[in-house]
Amino acid sequence: MAELKETRHPLSVEHLEPRKILRLMVIFPVLGGTAISGFGVHRLLTGYYGLAAFDFIVGVAFYALGFYTWRTGRETAARYISAVISAIGPLVFLDMFDRAGIYWVYSSTIVIFYLVPPLWAIFLNAVMLLGVAVVYRHADYSQVQLYSFLVTIGLINIFSLLFALDEARRKSQLRELSVKDELTGIGNRRAFVERIGEVISIHRRYGLDASLVCLDIDRFKEVNDTLGHASGDAAIRSLAEHITGSIRESDHVYRIGGDEFVIIAEGADREAALELTEKVRRGVEECDLIPEMKITISLGVAVLEDDDTADSWMAHADAALYEAKDAGRNTIRMHPAVA
Repeated sequence: MAELKETRHPLSVEHLEPRKILRLMVIFPVLGGTAISGFGVHRLLTGYYGLAAFDFIVGVAFYALGFYTWRTGRETAARYISAVISAIGPLVFLDMFDRAGIYWVYSSTIVIFYLVPPLWAIFLNAVMLLGVAVVYRHADYSQVQLYSFLVTIGLINIFSLLFALDEARRKSQLRELSVKDELTGIGNRRAFVERIGEVISIHRRYGLDASLVCLDIDRFKEVNDTLGHASGDAAIRSLAEHITGSIRESDHVYRIGGDEFVIIAEGADREAALELTEKVRRGVEECDLIPEMKITISLGVAVLEDDDTADSWMAHADAALYEAKDAGRNTIRMHPAVA
């Protein structure tokens, strides 16, 4: 079986997306700092020194944030900090300097929805609008001006929220597709790689038992050569359904390629893993996955050890599977073997 290294999927969303977000969260503060510093230069040249100083402070803050993100790679913190600055910055500007800065509220609203999840964006924008109301509580504005502001900022919030929710829905759908096997509907290799790392971390932290099962169909090539690939696909789908119906709720099954499946049995020690795999093996032997040919499976089991990595754990289960094949198929072998 193939190694578990995620570099086998260099073009996957899960690999491209973090790098893309990181680049954006380096570029965004730099662009924001440059834009605001430009206003500072203009105000410095025209004698508005207080406004210029404020612009330069905000600009430096954005540059520092971009540098921090570039050096640490912590884009999540950068997004939330940028959103907070975007919400508070216009309020400080309005209260201390220039009431014409109300126009920054419009752009800040959109930026906040872009940077953070919808619920956080709603909260930060509500804080910003409440702050605007406090700053303008004694301002002499006509009802038409006030109505125009409320309508425009309300529409911006509504449409920004709708776009944000739609984007979240699309990401959720894409995420689901990226970790689901198209043929069987169970988890795919990417989902397996993610989960095996989590299980190892849980084991190291809490000492929770876990076992890994590798299995495939015996002489699967004969199924394809004799009956055709359609029957082979049907056998794979039926096997996935059988495994899913045989395992516990705490277990997870994945198809990692061809007729190759893995089961992560969380909380299962050697005895529990052997009981589970025998149930799966016997069930396949006793049922007809496809009506045209009798099908059996071989299974290899590895109990998670303290010094295991994802690759070594997989290698142990894989080696046990090949031992089962060498032993005549339709059987189970475990690692470590009992003396």
